[in-house]
Amino acid sequence: MPVIITPPPLPPYDGVESILQVARVRMNDAIASIGGDILTDAQPFTQVMTNTAWRRLQTFLANMGYSRLKKPLILPAMPIAANPDPASQTQLTWSYFFDGTSFFYPPEVNVFPQDFILPLRVWERLTNTQMSFIPMEMAVDQLPDCRKVGFNRFWLWENDTLYMPGSVFSMDLKFEYAAFLPDFVTSGTVQWYQQPVPIMRCLDALSFYICAEAAGPRNDMDAAPFVLLGEQAARLIFNKEVSQKQRRSVSRQSYAGNYRSDWSGGYGY
Repeated sequence: MPVIITPPPLPPYDGVESILQVARVRMNDAIASIGGDILTDAQPFTQVMTNTAWRRLQTFLANMGYSRLKKPLILPAMPIAANPDPASQTQLTWSYFFDGTSFFYPPEVNVFPQDFILPLRVWERLTNTQMSFIPMEMAVDQLPDCRKVGFNRFWLWENDTLYMPGSVFSMDLKFEYAAFLPDFVTSGTVQWYQQPVPIMRCLDALSFYICAEAAGPRNDMDAAPFVLLGEQAARLIFNKEVSQKQRRSVSRQSYAGNYRSDWSGGYGY
């Protein structure tokens, strides 16, 4: 008998269509049909409103620090700094790496992935080693002018570009970065409204945001309450994560202490 391979189970995410149905009910747009009279799947503006609401939900959750919208990343083998001038800087973007003299483009060099919004924390280590990553210090306004040595030490994020002093050795860079989840688009035979929504149990929050997007252009009186209800539901999503983390005993790091090669650096917060 042929071996039947069972597909792996998928995460129990809510679907876009299920969330749209709730939004239609809340807007009294499901009286004749759960498929709606105005906010139907066939209307082009339904997809636009859904994706706009989806982005608003992500922005609200990201501003609270929701971990689903943060990702780790390692970019190996950054080129060495070619310009020894202490005032020169290297640059890294979604498109290129600049070593102070020349531009490097993929696949010659690794660059930011497309879901990268901005770096939250950055570490570095020498390429082709198994050293622990050492945390880099975020510069607030500008990078210090310093001699090129074996580490970058500092990073600055401006104009959608990561600036670093540059290193005389090739470095691996490690990031924790703010990420976004993609919009709902039709892919092959799977329609945009048949896609899963990759934030767990977000039906309540996203449906309210969709209602707000639909009610706003009509100057409905309930447009603002829909936003508030969406934010309240989004906080419940975030609070689940907070409660889960509170199950672990956490002690605050002191300001004193020896240097450590993890993110805390042994200096507390």
